[in-house]
Amino acid sequence: MRKALLALGIGIISISSCKKEIKKLTQEEIRVHYDSITKIRLIESDQQAQKDLDRRMRIEVKVKVDSIINARSKNGGKDTLNKKQTTTARVGSI
Repeated sequence: MRKALLALGIGIISISSCKKEIKKLTQEEIRVHYDSITKIRLIESDQQAQKDLDRRMRIEVKVKVDSIINARSKNGGKDTLNKKQTTTARVGSI
């Protein structure tokens, strides 16, 4: 019985001594890993934003076009803007 316990104890000690050592990263390695992860996340975020923009543009442009067509049909097809009047497009107003 003692020999079995002794063999089991030696087996446990030998297995536990074979632990994989954790490699300490230098500041440069940490920065490289951080930069690569950040770059991937930014690319994914930009792709998702572009998909969302395309989807929203289809919806919102249709509403704007319908509104313009309705306004022109009510005015008999005449342009509703005065020649002296100018319009400015605001970024992000779509």
